[in-house]
Amino acid sequence: MFRDETAAVGLPIRMVVLTIVGMVGLAVMIMFISDMTVVPKSMHANIIGIDNSNISSVIYANGSIYNITVEVIDVDGGPVERATVVLYGLDSSASGLTDGQGQTLISIDTSTIDVTCEGYLKLSTRSEGFADYQNDFALKVVNKI
Repeated sequence: MFRDETAAVGLPIRMVVLTIVGMVGLAVMIMFISDMTVVPKSMHANIIGIDNSNISSVIYANGSIYNITVEVIDVDGGPVERATVVLYGLDSSASGLTDGQGQTLISIDTSTIDVTCEGYLKLSTRSEGFADYQNDFALKVVNKI
């Protein structure tokens, strides 16, 4: 029937070349994927003190300036260095950058806070290599009349 074998003459060498090229391409893709951080690590932020005390949950909207210490830790409990920490809400915001111990001091001026009875400041934290952290009820603000 078919006696023309010219198409099959170079077929084995073509298959070998294509297999080698495919394997090199796959190796390059795997190398790039293994260098990437596919799943970011978790972190957590805590308010550990207000004005050098162990009170960490309530401030009063009385026109005072409060110094709030925030600690950012990773999933293993280690400090997260150079994390951006932002306290915001109630028409006010303040931010800081964590140090080598994973702590930052943020000053909040309560004269800019707009609250009728009580409300909450949100805490947001970002750092390279970590999933963003947010707490919508991080710090209670009470209007002290």
